[in-house]
Amino acid sequence: MKIPTNNLALALGGGAARGAFHLGVLDFCEQHNIEIQAYSGSSIGAIISVSHASGIKAKEQLKIFASKELRQALKFNYFRNGLLKIDTTNKIIKELLPIEKLEDIPKPVWVNAYDLKKKELHYFNNGDTITLCMASSALVPIFKPVSYEGMYLIDGGLFDNIPIKPLLNKNYDIYSVDLFAKEQHSTVKKLTTMKKIKKSLFKQLHENHKHSVENTNYYLGSPHIRNFSLFTFQELEECFKLGIKEAQNHFLDIL
Repeated sequence: MKIPTNNLALALGGGAARGAFHLGVLDFCEQHNIEIQAYSGSSIGAIISVSHASGIKAKEQLKIFASKELRQALKFNYFRNGLLKIDTTNKIIKELLPIEKLEDIPKPVWVNAYDLKKKELHYFNNGDTITLCMASSALVPIFKPVSYEGMYLIDGGLFDNIPIKPLLNKNYDIYSVDLFAKEQHSTVKKLTTMKKIKKSLFKQLHENHKHSVENTNYYLGSPHIRNFSLFTFQELEECFKLGIKEAQNHFLDIL
């Protein structure tokens, strides 16, 4: 089966370890020769977008994310502006993000990050690839902010988690992939302290993506994504399979 597409651009949302869902969607696109013309991403969506636009296949990325080497690149930061930092000199990071400058990547790709100094959200499509991807993923207070060209950058997903804005008015068919899809049937649940913290932390993330959902051409998400933890590497394979399944359902629906 070959899916007919015009000028497909992907907006990949943030969601930490749930990014394996993105990789499942991308793997489906690869298997069915669905060509992606441009990418925009926040947080883990930024890293995956940049890596895929650089030529790293979905399954190769999944292998890197599941690797012991990647976990070794995460280092305890001794509570200096964040619990963790990423060792960007580790060779596994270069395998994931092999092209040094965003502007040198063969396909257009944007990553977002928020400058704490000027209180501005930026959509970068040029500059240092690894630094800007790390900045887009710097979810405080877990990761420390990233200093870059006079800015003090943190996770752009807190302010625009499905960043379609750079893709608008460019004749793209925009496909938004959401790692925080709402449950179909909400129920009243007693929240533990940790769940209350997570709810507070991601409250703004949930509120800000209404514009993206309403203005995208196609929306791809699954309520089952909520079954997967944000901060564990143990469920990557199953989350990847869910992405493949949802992509298959989605593209069959639009035919």
